[in-house]
Amino acid sequence: MKLKRILKGSRIAEIDSKAISGGIDSKLLMKNAGSGISKEIISDFENKKLKRAVRGLVVCGSGNNGGDGFVAAKDLLDYGMRVIVFHISPVKEFSPDSLFYFKKLKAGRNNDVYYLNLEDKKISSLFKKELKKADFVLDAIFGTGLHGKDVYGPANEIIESIKSAKEKNRNLEIYSVDIPSGVDSDNGRVLGTAVRADKTITFGCKKIGLVNYPGADFTGEIKVIDIGIPEKYYSKYEQIFEPDFRWVAENIPLKESWTHKYKVGNLLVIAGSAGFTGAASMTCMGALRCGAGVVTLVCPRELNSTFEEKLTEVITYPVKQTEDISLHIDSLNEILGLSDRFNALAIGPGLSRNPSTICLVRELLKNIKKPLVLDADGLYALYGPRDVESVKKLDLTNVIITPHAGELSLIMGLGKVPLEDRIKINLEVAAKYRLISVLKGAKTVISDYKGT
Repeated sequence: MKLKRILKGSRIAEIDSKAISGGIDSKLLMKNAGSGISKEIISDFENKKLKRAVRGLVVCGSGNNGGDGFVAAKDLLDYGMRVIVFHISPVKEFSPDSLFYFKKLKAGRNNDVYYLNLEDKKISSLFKKELKKADFVLDAIFGTGLHGKDVYGPANEIIESIKSAKEKNRNLEIYSVDIPSGVDSDNGRVLGTAVRADKTITFGCKKIGLVNYPGADFTGEIKVIDIGIPEKYYSKYEQIFEPDFRWVAENIPLKESWTHKYKVGNLLVIAGSAGFTGAASMTCMGALRCGAGVVTLVCPRELNSTFEEKLTEVITYPVKQTEDISLHIDSLNEILGLSDRFNALAIGPGLSRNPSTICLVRELLKNIKKPLVLDADGLYALYGPRDVESVKKLDLTNVIITPHAGELSLIMGLGKVPLEDRIKINLEVAAKYRLISVLKGAKTVISDYKGT
């Protein structure tokens, strides 16, 4: 099973252009997109089993997103649904392919298509009236080409009307074409206002704006459909992917039935200080629960009895401590010698920010080249002193850091990491320091120094 690709929305116009130059008919792509949308809506409402004709409202912009909406509207009308179509821009502003399918729609159902000019009180009133009657709204206003500037004017009012209708009628289903209108497909920023969809039907692959917050809060269920563009056109851009549980399960090494504990992971944890025994304990127990065969904890001597009582399944290894009851730099050689026996290490949880402990962590990073997870105070030891150039000289290709947004801000010297820039900044961190960075959060982002 393959990982699921994610791209910036701004790549899509270029991908479409290359595919069309390669011989794929642009009108066929629009037809495939619109038909995919209509099939989703039909399937959803067949499952609802309404005992009357389904009523729908389709709102289209002037670009190809609107063209997808025109195709879907015609399909839904042909199926037997009662669909009213509004376009928010004059016909003269339509893209060529959008105009082609607009004419096909008008030819079949002339009286149900309207230019939504909000200054026309009759049309504005009709729009609000149909919103109240609708079982669903298809948002085909803006697509992946919307970036940067806030939505304003009539488009803003129309989006707000759709949102208001949903608040008044929770049974109203909102569908968005490619991305909810008002969300920047490159980063997930909400550009002033945005449609809050129940389902977003997107094409080819997910867009960053669909998975990055705050945009991810507006997408509802995401359905990716294939419109006929081969994978080769997508693969030349940023290498961002989304795993699923099946992919993860397929990539977990199988344990032979005759295995023993030293064959399934021998982990050395370097963690804990006075007041922070919980962080070290949770790290050890988490490792065991994930399948590590043996876990050994290096801890300050005075805390050994505490850990022996709390961690009956973990081997403890007490070493010299500072006056703050944290690990002392003088224990460096002892820990280095011990580390030779282990497959991997975890350093940092609850270590403290004692200067001696910081020196110890830095020396360990210089000398240990086994797989190593660095977290919490371990991150502070590396980046807190802000001597970036000396850190960049370290070979950290064996290191996985696990920052939250605040720690990532520290690493990059930023005041705060905006939600919508999480993927971008995490990639920058991984590349800058040549390591793997796991940015924790509601949407965990994993980046390596090779640009994936």
